[in-house]
Parts: sequence; structure tokens; C-alpha cells
Amino acid sequence: MNPGAQSGDQSDIATGLNRYARLWPFRPEVTTMSYRHTQPGILILISCLLCGAIGVAALWRSGQWPPAIALTVLLLAVGIVFSSLTVEVSDNELRWHFGPGLWAYQLPLDEIKEVAVVKNHWWNGFGIRMGRGFRLYNVSGLDAVELRLKSDEIRRIGTDDPQGLANALQSPARRP
Repeated sequence: MNPGAQSGDQSDIATGLNRYARLWPFRPEVTTMSYRHTQPGILILISCLLCGAIGVAALWRSGQWPPAIALTVLLLAVGIVFSSLTVEVSDNELRWHFGPGLWAYQLPLDEIKEVAVVKNHWWNGFGIRMGRGFRLYNVSGLDAVELRLKSDEIRRIGTDDPQGLANALQSPARRP
């Protein structure tokens, strides 16, 4: 064997691996997670199951199987997607996602101007909502943390641990 060929082969392998590493979008990044909380969406799950059972029973009894199956699939999808809301605060960003993570959001912490614990009105609802002057992400309950951004947009993240989330966002390490 030619020693020059071996080192060339190793170099090609290393170059190929580096190219692969650059192209792979799901590389884990090392960050310190200072807060992580998942709130179950019990009301959404119960509502989906109850509406689904009543609707499917009525459609099935009338002999309309295709709509019954479509309704079941739709309510199962809604129940899974909005089954929980997970909120994470790392060193430099706030992330949140519903259920298994189909819709994930992230916000750099330096974009947040003010943090406040608030109570939503019951008519603001659950899921992803556009309210008067704010956007709400919620799966259960009325408690939320309101984020006023530097762009003067307002985001509300529903949580059953509003003080814990607000404290994580206002920690002394993050204050200017």
C-alpha cells in the first residue's frame, strides 16, 4: 500500500464527514436549559373526545360512515396537536411548541422588552389566537405570561406556572 494514498483516503473521508455535518440540519446544539415546563391540555382533549364520540355516534347511527371516519380523524389530529404546550427558556432564546412539536416557535431573549404575568379572558379561547393587540398560545386555563417585544408586538404564552416562567425570563443573568 502506498502511504500517500492512505492519508489521501483519510483526508477524503474527513472532508466527506465535514460536508455531511454542515448539511445535516438537525445537529444538536449545546445550550443550557434554565426552564422547561409542559402543560397538558386536558380541556382540549376532553372536548375533542366528547364531541367526537357524540358526532361519530350520530353519524354512525344514520349510516353515514365516511363523515364519521373523517370527523374521528380530524378530532384525533386536533387532540394530538393541542394535547400540551411545552415552554423552554435557554441561555439565549425562548421556545415553545404544541403537542409533539409540529408547530414550534422561538424568540431570542434579547427581543423581549417586558415580561408580565396576566390573566386571559375566557373568550380568548385555546390554541393559537389573535386577540385585540396580542397573539395568544394556550392549551388550558386563563393564566399566561405576556411578552412585550422591542417591536411593540405582544405575545402571550398560556401556562399553569406563570410565575416560574416569568422568573426564568427575568432572571438576573438576563437583565441588562
